[in-house]
Amino acid sequence: MAIKKIIGMLCATALLISIIAFYNPTNSKNDTGNSSISEQIKTKIEGYIKNDDYQGAVLIAKEGKIVFNKAYGFADREQKIANTSQTQFLIGSLTKSFVAVSVLQLVEEGLLDLNAPIQKYIPELKDELAKSLTLHLLLKHQSGLAPHLERITDFEDKDVSSKEIIEIINTSSLAFTPGEEYQYSNLNYTLSAIAIENVTNKPYAQVLQEKTFIPLEMNRSGIERKSNYPIKRAKGYRKTTFGIKNEENIVSYALGSGDIFSTVEDLYKWDQALYKNTLLSEKSKSLLFDGENRAFGNYGYGFRITEYQRGKAPLKNGILMRHGGTMDGFMSNLHRYSDDKLTVIILGNIRTFPIRQMTRELKEIVLGIQPEDRIHSTHE
Repeated sequence: MAIKKIIGMLCATALLISIIAFYNPTNSKNDTGNSSISEQIKTKIEGYIKNDDYQGAVLIAKEGKIVFNKAYGFADREQKIANTSQTQFLIGSLTKSFVAVSVLQLVEEGLLDLNAPIQKYIPELKDELAKSLTLHLLLKHQSGLAPHLERITDFEDKDVSSKEIIEIINTSSLAFTPGEEYQYSNLNYTLSAIAIENVTNKPYAQVLQEKTFIPLEMNRSGIERKSNYPIKRAKGYRKTTFGIKNEENIVSYALGSGDIFSTVEDLYKWDQALYKNTLLSEKSKSLLFDGENRAFGNYGYGFRITEYQRGKAPLKNGILMRHGGTMDGFMSNLHRYSDDKLTVIILGNIRTFPIRQMTRELKEIVLGIQPEDRIHSTHE
C-alpha cells in the first residue's frame, strides 16, 4: 500500500511539473527557438567581425517586436569608445528614403506636385536642365543628371549652401532625355530637398525634424553639418593596406542624398511607422513602394522594390523594400521583408564589408532558410 501511495505521489508530481513547464513561457518552444535564433545571429555577425573587421550596430525586428539589438566594435577606435545601440551613424544614401517621404507629405498638403515642371519649385535651375524635369523623374532616378557632385566640382572643407549647390549643378548637362533611361544620381535627391526648402521656406533639416523626427521621437537623428555635428556620432573608418584609418565625407555636399545621421533604434521607429499611416496615407505609400522593372533600377520613390525568398519552394517570394548607403567611413542597410513583417537594419562605421550578403544571411536565419535552400533568382 505504501509503495502504491509513493508511486501515485510521484506520478502526480511529474504531471504537475509537466503542466508548469507547458505554461511557463521561459520554457516554451518559441522562446527556445528565439534563443537559438539569437545565438545563430551572434555567431554569424562574429564571423563578419573576424573576417571583415565589421563594427557597428544591428537591429532585427519581426511582426513589430525586436528580436535582436546589439552593437559591436568601437565608435572611436583611438579613444576605445564602444559602439552601442544608441550610437549615431551617418546613413549615407538611406537618406533618400526620408526625402521621398518628405516630398510625399508635402504632396498630400498640396505644396508640391510630382508632375509639375521642377522650375516651379526651383526657378534658379537653368532651362537646359529643368525644361523636362519633374519631382517624379527625380525621385525615380530618371533625370539624366550627373551621378555625383564630385563629377562636376572639387569639394571644399566647409558647409555649402543650397544656393551654392544649385550653382554647381547648373554647370552640368543631362546625359539623356529625362524619363527615357535610369541612372542613379545623388543630384536627384539634392534637388528634391531644395524643392522642399523652397515651398516651405524652411531649411530641409527643420522640415525633417518637424514632420518625421519629432513625431516619431527619433531623438538621436538629424542632418549633419560642420556647424551641427552630433556629439555621439561614431567616427568613420576605412580599411587600408596599412591598417584601419579614419575617413569621412564633407557631408554638406550630400544635401538630401546622404546627410542624415541616425541610430538603429531610431530607424526601427521609422520603419514601423511605414507599416501604419503615421507619416503617409495608403495612397502615398503605394507610390513610395511602386518599383520599376530591373532596367529602371527596380526603383520606387527612395526605395528599391524587389522580391525575396520567404522559404522553401513552393512558398511564393515576398516583396522586399530596401535601401542602403555607402560613403567614406560608413555603410548602412535597411531591408523591409514586407510579407513577413521582418526588418533587418545594419549600420557600420567601417568601409567596406559585405553588407548586402550580411543582411540576407541574417534574414535567412530568422526565416529558417538554410544555405542549400537558397534560390538565386531574387535580387536581395
